[in-house]
Amino acid sequence: MTPSGMAERPIEALSPEWIGLMMEVEDEGGTTVGFRLGRYERTAVDGKPMWRLFSDQPAWSVTLYAGTKLRCVLPAPTVGSQIVAYPQRLAPDARPAPQVSQYPVSAPPRPAVRSPQSWVNEPPRR
Repeated sequence: MTPSGMAERPIEALSPEWIGLMMEVEDEGGTTVGFRLGRYERTAVDGKPMWRLFSDQPAWSVTLYAGTKLRCVLPAPTVGSQIVAYPQRLAPDARPAPQVSQYPVSAPPRPAVRSPQSWVNEPPRR
């Protein structure tokens, strides 16, 4: 029996919408581990499906096989909003904010006026 707010789901149902959910699973050694899903990879070894789940903080992973049950903490629904597994982030502004200088800025001094004669070395005077 899972506590309220938790759902037990098969690993085969894992999808990108689950990223950010807190979950609990038993590893191959029978140890129960809990983490927030940061990303996952699905592969097959000798034709056997395999999933590698990565936590978001700190870097940690667990390898699981078909038939594994995941216990996920469901996000609390709020009135007037849609249920999403991970928080929405705002896109950064395309234009950077104007920067205000803290110190007066001045241009470097102008170089002396050059002419074709200034590039030619005059012969030494005797």
